[in-house]
Amino acid sequence: MHLIYHGPDSQQASSYQNNPILTRPYTLAYLFRKLRIHHTLTKSKLAEKCCVAEAYVSAVEDGSRFPSLGYCLRCALEFGVNPEWVKLMWFREFIVRFESRLKKRLKLED
Repeated sequence: MHLIYHGPDSQQASSYQNNPILTRPYTLAYLFRKLRIHHTLTKSKLAEKCCVAEAYVSAVEDGSRFPSLGYCLRCALEFGVNPEWVKLMWFREFIVRFESRLKKRLKLED
């Protein structure tokens, strides 16, 4: 699943992993993972179709990397998802991520 456990022995996680809003089932990464599985595509096949590395697909799906807009749009075309909706969702996730990182940098509380 897209939710990630960070135990006491785990290395420092990225801000994407630590953001509870971005690791929920309604994120694009979660959606594209479910669609990939539904279409019986392997990570390597999806990576090939989207012109990215398999490691990138894995990192996006496990939450250690924020997906690029280009990757999201290529996935949208591959899975038949409305690209305009994908853009709106990506920008929403991007703003939430940016706000979270800014608060962390400025040491502000949520």
